[in-house]
Amino acid sequence: MGLMKPRVSSYVDRGNELIAKGKTKQAMNLVSHGLQYYSERVIDSISPYAKNDAGLIVLVLRHLADEVEKNNPGAKELAAGMEKCVGKPSLQEIERIKKPNRK
Repeated sequence: MGLMKPRVSSYVDRGNELIAKGKTKQAMNLVSHGLQYYSERVIDSISPYAKNDAGLIVLVLRHLADEVEKNNPGAKELAAGMEKCVGKPSLQEIERIKKPNRK
């Protein structure tokens, strides 16, 4: 039997608990942290990538988003609601050009 990775506790559930306690600002900060957490992991998993493959990456990410929405009822509506009130982190890309090996 293999080792299983522990699951991360839900940022949304913890945010809802904070909202129920009247701590809306802390809840929004927590959800923003969750957005940053998942964004960094996705970016780390696809970086570095060939610039000409950007369209392929967009296609894959949109397909994955569609599948997540299809398999998790309410996810699309939750995302639409959060998009109105949670700031999304910007993506800063750094282009690195490898120098040819010198002899």
